[in-house]
Amino acid sequence: MTAITRFISEYRTVDKERIAFAWNGKHAGEFSDANQEFRWAVAKGCIENPALASTELIEHLFLADAEWSRQAWGAPNHFAALGKALLLRGGCCAIDAFSAGLMVSFDTFGACHQIRLPAVQLELLIADLKTRLGGCQDEKVKIRLESALELFQKIQADTATTGWQTLRPGAEVKNIRIVSPSWFQRLWGRVTGR
Repeated sequence: MTAITRFISEYRTVDKERIAFAWNGKHAGEFSDANQEFRWAVAKGCIENPALASTELIEHLFLADAEWSRQAWGAPNHFAALGKALLLRGGCCAIDAFSAGLMVSFDTFGACHQIRLPAVQLELLIADLKTRLGGCQDEKVKIRLESALELFQKIQADTATTGWQTLRPGAEVKNIRIVSPSWFQRLWGRVTGR
């Protein structure tokens, strides 16, 4: 058993600091997260061996990477796979954590559009979200839950990836234009609560 698989199989809440987002407060070339390498190795292990990981560990990884995304101005390549693992392991109980990570940044929102889930799982998540939304009084929570519902419905309709592109680090980009600025402004307003 490797150190990573041992950490995954023996994970307890007290171990959370080892995978938490540990940012140096800087951006761009000076950006650093002291736990990033270890956290990403653990995330890779959880994605490759989902039965070994607890829902709690996957949730903590997902939310730490969401915070990383907010400050790194991008999402880790494994973010969608980690979100999928969280939803498969945690089911409806993972909706709150998933919706929180989904809405941390535009990058996490976009990355989650790459998730694919079984039809039965989607039906359960959608039904649960509709029930929760019926009694939700908190506007911020309601926005998160509505966004998760919209995402799951797009995944169900196989339209979630329409209009999204994934760029690898170092990709040369030119001739960029925003196709629908009003859509982006509405979305960003929902993400930021403005």
